[in-house]
Amino acid sequence: MLTALSIKNYALIEDLSVDFSDGFTVISGETGSGKSILIESIELLTGTRADISYIRSGCSVCTITASFEYKNSKITDFLNNFSIFSDNNTILIRRTIEKSGKSKAFINDSQVSISVLAGLGELLIDFHGQDKKHSLLNLDSQLEILDNEILDIKPLLATSAVLHTKVKNLQTKIEAMNLSDSDRERRIDLYSFQVKEIEDANLELDEDERLETELPKLKNAEKITALAQEVVEILYSSENAALDGILKAKKNIEIINSYGADGSEAMSLIELSYYHAEEARREVENILSKTHLDPEKLDATLERTELIKKLKKKYGNTIESIIEYKNKISNELNSLCNYKDDSEKIKEELELETKCLIEICETINKKRQKAAQVFAKTVQKELFDLDIKNAIFEVKFSRKLPSSNGYDLIEFMFCANKGEKTLPLKNTASGGELSRVLLAIELSSKVKRDQTTIFDEIDTGTSGKASEKIGEKLSKLSRKKQVFSITHLAQVAAFARMHVKIYKEIVNSRTYTKAKALSEIEHIEEIARMISGEKITKTALDHAKNLVAAYLQ
Repeated sequence: MLTALSIKNYALIEDLSVDFSDGFTVISGETGSGKSILIESIELLTGTRADISYIRSGCSVCTITASFEYKNSKITDFLNNFSIFSDNNTILIRRTIEKSGKSKAFINDSQVSISVLAGLGELLIDFHGQDKKHSLLNLDSQLEILDNEILDIKPLLATSAVLHTKVKNLQTKIEAMNLSDSDRERRIDLYSFQVKEIEDANLELDEDERLETELPKLKNAEKITALAQEVVEILYSSENAALDGILKAKKNIEIINSYGADGSEAMSLIELSYYHAEEARREVENILSKTHLDPEKLDATLERTELIKKLKKKYGNTIESIIEYKNKISNELNSLCNYKDDSEKIKEELELETKCLIEICETINKKRQKAAQVFAKTVQKELFDLDIKNAIFEVKFSRKLPSSNGYDLIEFMFCANKGEKTLPLKNTASGGELSRVLLAIELSSKVKRDQTTIFDEIDTGTSGKASEKIGEKLSKLSRKKQVFSITHLAQVAAFARMHVKIYKEIVNSRTYTKAKALSEIEHIEEIARMISGEKITKTALDHAKNLVAAYLQ
């Protein structure tokens, strides 16, 4: 759950902070007020590409920070995998973009790569809108949704996984037996060398990215030290130190005050500048304390970087793929070295285990086929309620080789128009229609996703009863998870537990986008504005009150 968001110097936003609650939150505002900017900033926290053009004019860096609470064990496993500590199931994500083009990401104050940030982002937030990556369009997610409709699927899948592993191991043994002696020896020599080379490297996940972050600091340690020392001297230790100058200015302002002039504002500013300069000195001294000229460590880091590059060229593009390759050939090496086992016995065992695997896959398929019919009807009913009355929703089955999760390949199929054939959901619906289909799937699904879901454009092209139904369904979904919706319709906004208004202000000829969490009275007034326009009429205000009152019942 997204609990707080802070944005600084992003597009038209100078400094914006909002705390969020659970349940259903709507975001509203006039066209061009900056609603999309808010969503884009959240997307940056999920690893989307940074563009320096988004940095506010006149600023050198923009910073976006958000805090989350979570219960999902997948998130715990993800954080543990990258050695990121989390206290009380909370996560603080920070992303900075600099004018130089550098972009940095932090999870709980640990710097991470953008790919790691994206991996966590997929677990925390799901966007439903045009040109967004939707987790529900992923075929693995669709299979997970279907399997959650089947109460006794887990033990069947566990059995299938065990049988699949046995079949793979037996197949590897038979392949080893079918090699000639010379081929077998050559492969043993090759695999032995490769396993040793990878094991001797003692690789760690994400190590290459940590080295890439560390290397510039080591290469430029002397320059960093010299510049940092110069900054400390300018601020603190030189004859004309800036901090001494600020203190002298402060004393002069105190004297000015004693002479009867009002220098209180100047005093506040000078005290603030002293505090900031002192903070800057401490930060630079902290950089100094962490920066050491260490030629040996630099050489070791360069050697390590070159070794990892060499291994990537030979065995895979990432450290994870190198380790996977090592595990794979270790199993094959074991089979090659023990090929003299009774071949007939292994073949008989393979035949038996394959038969058992196919049987369990058939059982799983029957249960999935039955569950798919019920699930499709439930989704179709939700679509009818959401004013897609001619919709056809189906679950298409095709087959793959028997595996750990059965032999089914499934895909959600959709058609909005009567008489047309259904196509994969990812290729048919778009914009608001796609968001409504995804909402119908979410409402029908028994999957408990500890994700914040953000709907954009879900009410595009709707009005009246259809909009009311959308608001009702979003509110219903928010009982299972945190839901956000950007909306321009009063019927949707009236269902919200929390209402955030985005608006613009012009101060000293500069435009600022701002956000405000509305009170109960302001919530009604904003709904009235959505009904009647900028000038709120008594009729619109009464209608807004009635809408909110009716939906709260």
